[in-house]
Amino acid sequence: MNSSEKRAKFRAVLGGSQVAIAASVFDPISARIADRVGFEIGLMGGSLASFTVLGAPDLILITLSELAEQCKRACRASRVSLLVDADHGYGNVLNVMRTVEELEVAGVAALTIEDTLLPRRFGAGGAAELISVEEGVAKMKAALAARRDPGLVIVGRTSATAISGLDDAIARLRAYVAAGVDALMVPGVKNRAELDRIADAVSVPLVIGGSSEELSDLTYLASRRVRVFSYGHQAFAASVKAIHDTMLAIRNGTPVSKLANIADKELMDHVTRAARFAAHAKAYLGK
Repeated sequence: MNSSEKRAKFRAVLGGSQVAIAASVFDPISARIADRVGFEIGLMGGSLASFTVLGAPDLILITLSELAEQCKRACRASRVSLLVDADHGYGNVLNVMRTVEELEVAGVAALTIEDTLLPRRFGAGGAAELISVEEGVAKMKAALAARRDPGLVIVGRTSATAISGLDDAIARLRAYVAAGVDALMVPGVKNRAELDRIADAVSVPLVIGGSSEELSDLTYLASRRVRVFSYGHQAFAASVKAIHDTMLAIRNGTPVSKLANIADKELMDHVTRAARFAAHAKAYLGK
């Protein structure tokens, strides 16, 4: 499946009436596993990219080129349509345009551009801040102008709900819809009352996440125009725990036969496409 087909699949999800659960994708293997178990959409968060590429927290330490390379690796490995958290676009509106260009070439199906002031400024005391609505709109327009494939989905994102309040969030979301974004991501929505106000205020598909029971009812979410939902990045946390515990067990002398939760040969062969490479070797390497 090529990039255009993946983007068409993502747009079909946005244009549908159901909620697609997004798999937490952070590298080629996780992307291929997401495909194997039946996910249509993958989500690479900025935090995941920083964790896997740098082993560092989500502090905008990763560069655009590092993010784009990681996205390319994941996209190349799987048929999953990848939604990427492109943070603030790595700078001003010109940087946003470069970000869109690089991620489009990497093969992503969709990307988010947000209006958080990043990296956090000196003297802010660690508190999250927002750029102005005007600059946010300029970033959305720049992102839309930079894409060469009209199938690439541009998702406007704001964290205003948690930073400056729901009224400001709605004003920003409306401005980004007017700028032409294809969908909106709204992190930090705490309850149905907030989501109801947001859904009533805008007309485009929504992307949200969370783990509360109140916001986990897919029928309700679908009725509020949520089309992509993320439960978070538990898969990455689970992989960290599994690697840690396995290494610790080996270091402590546990026999290999006693190790728990080890992938069998069939799964390993699948996630590495062993049969494909064996066929290529037979066909082209000779006897």
